[in-house]
Amino acid sequence: MHTEGRVRIFSSIFLAVLCLSDFSVKGQGVSFVLADNFANRTPLFGPDYWIGGSLSNATSEAGEPIIDGVSSGQTVWGTWTAPSKGILTLSVDTQTFSPLLTVYTGNQLSNLSLVASNLYLACYECADCGCHWRERRHITFHVTGGQAYQIAVDSAIVTDAAWVFEQIPASNALPSGPIVFSLLQEIGYWSFYIPVQTTNVTVGGDVGLDLEFTPAPGNDDFEQRTQLVGSRTHVATSNAGASEQAGEPEHLGNPGGSSVWYSWMAPATGRVTLSTNVVPLYAPPSSSSGGVVISTPPSREPPTCGNEIDQDPPPVFYPVLAAYTGAALNSLTAANCLPMGLEAYPNAVEFDVVKGRTYQIAFDGNRGTTGNIDLYLALTTPAANDRFRNRIRLHGISAAATGFNAGAIPENGGPAIAGSTGKMVWWSWTAPVSGPVSIDLGGSDYSFPTAVFTGTKLSHLSLVATNSGGVSFDAAMGRTYQIAVSDAGGLTGAIRLTLRAPVVEAALAQVWKGMGNMAILRYQASAGQVLLLQESEDGANWNNVRTAVAHQNAVWFLAHPTPRPGGPHYRALIVDINPR
Repeated sequence: MHTEGRVRIFSSIFLAVLCLSDFSVKGQGVSFVLADNFANRTPLFGPDYWIGGSLSNATSEAGEPIIDGVSSGQTVWGTWTAPSKGILTLSVDTQTFSPLLTVYTGNQLSNLSLVASNLYLACYECADCGCHWRERRHITFHVTGGQAYQIAVDSAIVTDAAWVFEQIPASNALPSGPIVFSLLQEIGYWSFYIPVQTTNVTVGGDVGLDLEFTPAPGNDDFEQRTQLVGSRTHVATSNAGASEQAGEPEHLGNPGGSSVWYSWMAPATGRVTLSTNVVPLYAPPSSSSGGVVISTPPSREPPTCGNEIDQDPPPVFYPVLAAYTGAALNSLTAANCLPMGLEAYPNAVEFDVVKGRTYQIAFDGNRGTTGNIDLYLALTTPAANDRFRNRIRLHGISAAATGFNAGAIPENGGPAIAGSTGKMVWWSWTAPVSGPVSIDLGGSDYSFPTAVFTGTKLSHLSLVATNSGGVSFDAAMGRTYQIAVSDAGGLTGAIRLTLRAPVVEAALAQVWKGMGNMAILRYQASAGQVLLLQESEDGANWNNVRTAVAHQNAVWFLAHPTPRPGGPHYRALIVDINPR
């Protein structure tokens, strides 16, 4: 792990010899002393042990494994055999130093293979301050049943390497000469700080070591996967102690390493969500630029090294969920799980399923980390307007609709929309007026590709306009438009659609004034158009009165009181049309 230039060990470092005087293991009422020599290493038994003692008087032996610049080679040894496959965690508790823990397989010093170590490299944000070694307080690694693991507790040479800043005369570090001397005299700068590496080496002291073994769960192996049943189900699960089998795929491209398995048969065709929280049912669809560089002397103040940066920080646990088809681990086919990326459902994925087909579901942890989760499986079947023939009619110059395309199934002969895989749901709208129309999907789960067509048969549609997250087009009065909202690169979810068309007033053709302060207002309109009569006292604020459908190119409204120049005022808006 040590590379020249990254870690510098000065000859002035004081090497502390940390030895073994009393280091014992206590468990089940029996006390064992850890051995100074590898050949006499102490057997440790059971899944959980606490080891305590003090390092003193230990001697190194020829052939001990050494980590350059870190190991002292003065170690004590124990051996532990895994009762079954699972995960082992070793944790240290010390007051005066950080011991180096290393774990190996092999039965001779000459053939040991490193399995795990608590050593890691940290660097300061300031490059001039360099890097140094640190020891973590714990290590966790997978173990195989029946395998013996050799555990070494070593008093590392470098327990806390760092940089300090010493003030030294400038003449000791800068080139001599009258120019430099005059410059220093002029600016009154006689000394400055430079970084000097020091190593805090502490004599060995008391140390406690915890050994904790977590066996693999029952559904760790693909062959022992747990059965799930139903279209909406939930199970509390954990991958603590879980391992990775030979030939197991990387789930969603994550290296993982601690997977458990489930199996589920789809009771219907649709879209499945795997999530760590409840996925509510979808509501049914509804409508509505250089210069001169001047050198400056170093600062009078010591430079700051900034924060330490761990060069290989431990991974953070988050669940990785994936699904497959196939009956054997070495012949699985990915079910094309897509991460949902929605704040409401962190770590959730979705994929298509076919009725009667069995799916294998894996829960793993990021880079093999482990944790407990609630696993929810939710199957969504297609919405009512999944098929073109079942499109939902929108009405008016201002329409709103909600729905979902989760579970939608691409239709044979359907149109292709850029950015989509064909999971469409449909609406239909007949333009009551001519002019620019906007369809907006603000509030939907994704910026779904949207397309507008003319035509009445799926195989003979003509594209009018398409875009993602909504679309705009020029409508012709009386023409019917088919509106498709498709998936976003395979992602599906809730849809909120708003349609806006121009506000157009119908022309007032005639006013007949009658008795009792009443009048009949006749407005010009095309057959089938729906007009909304509005009334206002000031000509600015309007109230809805009633609607009527045009017959013989006109609409008649009874107005009461009679319109006058000072009010009330009346107008009729074209708000809808009855499709032919």
